[in-house]
Amino acid sequence: MTNTNEFINHLASKLGRPTPIETPPPVEISVPQYRLSNTEERASIFLQNWQALGGKGAIVKSDNDMLQCLKEWFGDLPVTWFKDNPQALIAWDMLPSIAESAFSTLNWPLTRYTQSSLDPRDRYSIAAHAELGITSSDLGIALSGTIVMNSDPLRGRAVSLLPPRHLAFIETTKIRNNLFEVLEEISALGTPPAAIEMISGPSRTSDIEMDLSIGVHGPIEVYVVVTDN
Repeated sequence: MTNTNEFINHLASKLGRPTPIETPPPVEISVPQYRLSNTEERASIFLQNWQALGGKGAIVKSDNDMLQCLKEWFGDLPVTWFKDNPQALIAWDMLPSIAESAFSTLNWPLTRYTQSSLDPRDRYSIAAHAELGITSSDLGIALSGTIVMNSDPLRGRAVSLLPPRHLAFIETTKIRNNLFEVLEEISALGTPPAAIEMISGPSRTSDIEMDLSIGVHGPIEVYVVVTDN
C-alpha cells in the first residue's frame, strides 16, 4: 500500500463496509469536573489524599502551630544532622515568611540552594548529601493530594529530589480542585516552565518483580505544611 487512501480502502473491504468519503462529525464529550465548595474543604481533602499516599501533613494557622508541627515531625534530629553536616538543611532561596520565621526561631540554619556553590554540579552533590530538602509549592491538587512546582533557576529541582526527606509548604489559596484546573493555570502563563514537578507522596516503584519499594527514585519521606493564615 502506497498511500493513506489505499490503506483505508483495504481496511473497509476487510470489514465489509463502504469506504468513508467524509470525515465523521466530532462527538462532544462532557466530563463532569471534580469540584469542592470552598478553600477550607479543598485543603482538607488535599491533606487526606496526601496522607493516604504515605505523606505526612498538617494545616497550620499560626506561627506557634508551625513551630509545634516541625518539632513534632523532626524533634532534635536537625541538631544531630548539623554535627555531621552543616548543610543538612537545603532550601530554596525564597520560602513563605511563616516558614522562614519558624526556622529562625528554632535556630535551624538553612543552606540556600543557589548560594551553596557557584558550580551547579557541586550543588547537586550538596543536595544529595543533605538530610532534608525544603521548598514551597506553586499549586496543589485536592483530588489526588498532589503538590505542583514549576521549574525556576532559583528553585532547583535537586532540593526536592535528592535528599531522603522533602518538606514543602503550600497556602490553602493555591490548592485547586483537579489537574485540569492546574494545567489551565499553567497554560495561561504564556511561556510554560521548562519542567513541572507533581509530587504525590514518597517516591515508590514496583518495577522489580512487582515488589513495592519506597524511596528508590526520590525521597523516602515527604511532608507538607498547608498554611492557612
